[in-house]
Amino acid sequence: MNNNVTFQSYPLQIQNAVQEMNKVFDTPKKRAFAANKARIHLQTRSNAYSEAYAQLLKSLGLTSRVQDEYTQKLVAFYFHAKQHAYFNGKSMLEDFNNNGKLSHFFTSYR
Repeated sequence: MNNNVTFQSYPLQIQNAVQEMNKVFDTPKKRAFAANKARIHLQTRSNAYSEAYAQLLKSLGLTSRVQDEYTQKLVAFYFHAKQHAYFNGKSMLEDFNNNGKLSHFFTSYR
């Protein structure tokens, strides 16, 4: 990750998506829950979204350094929960947005 890059240097599409993610993960407890679930259940990798999210968290003062590995987990959870995981027609992300937890076991969502 290039240390000279700022959040605003990412394309607007990525900035908007990352800001939406940050609305979902709006508390340390929600971020910790999602990162832990991703650590256990999902493969993560660095990409423009995780790098931009790491820059956003730093710019908001939520961390004192860029933490791409941590945001990789949040990005993986967000996209998995939004696009690939459903239980009775409701996405995992919708479930998570209700209270920052999941109503069902992670592996119950298909």
